[in-house]
Amino acid sequence: NPQRQSQPIERADKLASEPLISSPNNTMGNNKSAGAKYAERDADGLSARKMSFTSASMAFGAWPEAVKMCEPTINATLFFKTCPSVEGLVPLVQVVSSYERCSGVPEGTPGKADWRIRYVDFKPEDMIRTISVNSPDEIHGTIEGLLHDSCRNKGLPWWEIVRIEGPPNTESAVVIRIDHVIGDGISLVNLMEQILEDTEGKKLDNIIPASMANKFKKKKTFGQRVSQFFKCIYYFFVVLGLPAGAFDSNTAFRKKLGKKMVYTWKRKLVKFETMPLAYIKQLKSEGGVSLNDVMFSCLGGALRKYNLSQGCEVTEKKGKKTLMRALMPVAFPRPDVDKNDKSAILRNKWVFVSGDFGVGYEDCMERLHFVNGKMNTLKNSPLAGVQLAVQETIPPKLPVNLGRQTVYDTFIRHSIIFSNVPGPEKPVKFGGEQVTETQMYFNNLVPQVGILSYDGKIFMNMNIDTEAIPGSEALPQYFAQELVELSTKLGIEAPLEIINKAKE
Repeated sequence: NPQRQSQPIERADKLASEPLISSPNNTMGNNKSAGAKYAERDADGLSARKMSFTSASMAFGAWPEAVKMCEPTINATLFFKTCPSVEGLVPLVQVVSSYERCSGVPEGTPGKADWRIRYVDFKPEDMIRTISVNSPDEIHGTIEGLLHDSCRNKGLPWWEIVRIEGPPNTESAVVIRIDHVIGDGISLVNLMEQILEDTEGKKLDNIIPASMANKFKKKKTFGQRVSQFFKCIYYFFVVLGLPAGAFDSNTAFRKKLGKKMVYTWKRKLVKFETMPLAYIKQLKSEGGVSLNDVMFSCLGGALRKYNLSQGCEVTEKKGKKTLMRALMPVAFPRPDVDKNDKSAILRNKWVFVSGDFGVGYEDCMERLHFVNGKMNTLKNSPLAGVQLAVQETIPPKLPVNLGRQTVYDTFIRHSIIFSNVPGPEKPVKFGGEQVTETQMYFNNLVPQVGILSYDGKIFMNMNIDTEAIPGSEALPQYFAQELVELSTKLGIEAPLEIINKAKE
């Protein structure tokens, strides 16, 4: 765990050659108040702004030591026909490094909310490394090999850009590896808006849909506020009870994970068939549900198919009472005033909420309606806000070990982490080259599903220990089968690539 350093480290923007961070007035544009806030720092080289306890806990370690958990590194992966050059990436590194959390190393006291950024010296090239592969077939394994590489042991800010370069005229990839301490999914989308450009070289509009950005801004009537008050009391006890609540059913999927999980350090990236966004939207519209409901419900059906393929008696016997849930991250959008404040925009303001897959439902439409009902209840409740309030007030007052045990007890009661993040609707360039595909990979104690939309397509993967959950490589096929079944029920023609995947 990081410990306080006794010697101040020089600011990156004081380097004599090739300064990485220009003066606050230059980096902040016309937002003088934000620029002044960014310029604030202690004489010992620490940022003026402290991290939230959520961010701090990821820096000093949110898990019991016995779990042997890896670092929380987000691996945002972009694929290209031609790999961006180092020269093309250097300007992007300079932009990223102008953000406070990307310009130094977190420092503070384990268990305390006193963590800040200590600025460090580095050059743009320090943040870029290149791995050469002999063919596109080697890219996937190379990315898997990066999953457990540390971003914390180099004396540099806790992020890096890794070029995976294939032979000329073949597919290549770039992995933007960012420690979760730096920010959550919404933060990183805001950051990507600054370094991605459209095919004409212009800055992108907002990637986050307005419906998502404004979902917590709806004004309530007096009666609704009174009702919310009593609901908050109810959900306060729901939040406190989650770490001590029921475990998911002991299905084939969970059997080898058990109730005393440790991190196995054996992770495979199982990619699902790419889906046309318009097709999933059509399923959403015909079903009268949300896009997330369609994806979540079909994954529930895929998990059901997996259990049955493994001869799971629990799924058969329990039927609709079979409990398989996901923890779903819910991020709170940033106020517009923070978007130009490079000391504030990158942060962790998110919580996990628990969702039931409806694995016990055999009929795909019945499961879809079950999921939709559960999700609507969550959306219309103050659960996320109550969870955030609890998360930021109670754990800082607990002993470190008790706080870590609470996190662990919550995770081991669930089967999946389910993350769905929007991406650019149109083609974009990164480092001067057009992106063809995007994936988000993240290691977690339980299998993690990462979903990203980009350029009219949905890209999906599961980060999973295939040895602990044998046969889980077939989940993409089961997922495609669920899509085909749902399409048939709704009278929609499934794309040929989905049909072919379902037949494998």
